[in-house]
Amino acid sequence: MWVNLGLRASAEACAPICLVDPRSKTPTLFAYKWDLSLTLNSWLSLIYPTMSEDRIATAKLQKQAYEALAKYFKAHDKQVVEIEVLPPAIQPPDGILLQDGHCLGVPKKILALAYIEARSRFFVNAKDGDYHSIALDATKVILLFDPEHLSAANFRKRRLVALQAETSLEEQFVYRKAVKYEFCFLDSILTSPLHRQSKSPTLWYHRFWLLELLCPNSLQGVPKQLRTDFWRTELSTVYKSGERHPKNYYAWQYARRLMDRIDDLQATTDCAQSVKAWCQKHPSDISGWSFLAHLTAKLGRVSEREDLVRDVLRYAMKMQSEHESLWVFIRIVLAHDALQEGRAGVVSVLRKYGTEIESAGDRTVLFGRIQETLNWIGKHSTPIEISHDLKSG
Repeated sequence: MWVNLGLRASAEACAPICLVDPRSKTPTLFAYKWDLSLTLNSWLSLIYPTMSEDRIATAKLQKQAYEALAKYFKAHDKQVVEIEVLPPAIQPPDGILLQDGHCLGVPKKILALAYIEARSRFFVNAKDGDYHSIALDATKVILLFDPEHLSAANFRKRRLVALQAETSLEEQFVYRKAVKYEFCFLDSILTSPLHRQSKSPTLWYHRFWLLELLCPNSLQGVPKQLRTDFWRTELSTVYKSGERHPKNYYAWQYARRLMDRIDDLQATTDCAQSVKAWCQKHPSDISGWSFLAHLTAKLGRVSEREDLVRDVLRYAMKMQSEHESLWVFIRIVLAHDALQEGRAGVVSVLRKYGTEIESAGDRTVLFGRIQETLNWIGKHSTPIEISHDLKSG
């Protein structure tokens, strides 16, 4: 056991610190004179010079990691970049970042060190209006490492709201540019091969908040071509994020909110066809099929809904697909009241296909999917029409 015999401080210096063994009463260590301006780390460096050197090296690397990432973000703030955490077997030549055009690789250790530095800079400067730009730059690195950091996300929101409130033409130009750059930043995080970030509820809500900031009610007042280009661009972001993180509920929930604001029958039809093509390439993605079911109910004509479901059923039959997600879509849509008028013909085709599969004596999983679908339709759809169809089959 060691005891500190005391520290007598004055404005200039103090007596040495004496650590003694209480049993032998023998002094074992005398520190140098204590200057009140010395930090604890400086004092420790006198006693543990090796540890101090390690800490100094880590602090230096931490600063370099942050500055390298912040510099990269600033150089590409107008572009969508792809960021990936490098595996241990791949290390950058400079030990910090691996850059290839719009692609960036960063080791996990470097990203963690950059986050520590960014978090420190953010909280030091966030409340000081003169240093808001430093805090703003830090939020990008923070959200790259921790996409659920609400303080960083909310700081970016407040900055955009403040810019929106400005009335001068110059400030409004700055605001429009800031919104565009914010979409680029979110695209970079949400569509990069970052498993946790691409499914971040905080970042997807931040994107929806940004959409509301641009269009508080709907996009009806926007020229048709601009409106079309916008929803297609947004949907492509959802697609890519859904590929990075399959069954990405938060991405598809954003797509629902987006299309609710579009509120245009032709756009809904075009979107449904686009989503159907994506789902056929990713037949196990239940979130994508769920969104397609949402769109199917919003189609303007019954014939459009029926054609879409028939296309999906033909795809399932041709591929002999056993994916449960696909068959869940078929049964939910066929049981929905939105397809009540065109349901009988599609169910008839489905029953005939089930009979063929059963006669073949194989593909027992597929036959089970068909039976589950027919049972669901019989239980959850309009009883008169469907029961007649089932009996006639």
